[in-house]
Amino acid sequence: GNTTLVLRYYEIKLLDLVGFRPQLLTCVDCHKEIQAEDQYFSSELGGVLCPLCGQKKPGAIPISMLALKYLRHLQRSNYAEARHASIPTYVNREMEAIMQYYLTYLLERKLNTPGFLRRVIQEGK
Repeated sequence: GNTTLVLRYYEIKLLDLVGFRPQLLTCVDCHKEIQAEDQYFSSELGGVLCPLCGQKKPGAIPISMLALKYLRHLQRSNYAEARHASIPTYVNREMEAIMQYYLTYLLERKLNTPGFLRRVIQEGK
């Protein structure tokens, strides 16, 4: 329902704030514009991969064009616009899995560093 949509919205906005905005418009490997077809997502590279690059990248997971479309919508919308989106349950589940995959990677590899923690503390002052 709407609660999961609100969660996705705030996850996307939080990632923006801490400098890990996922790249959802162009392939993070070959930098070509993403076409209207199913793609891949790489936590390591921080965004979407075209089908050609995605198949070659270990750890990249599939993402449907529909889930990608809604993630883009949440990324560029304000809260009032985002909360009115009507997202099918299966797409919501897919978006949740993608975000979980990305956030877990960031928490394990990037955010758990003294440099990042120092930056957060500085921002808070």
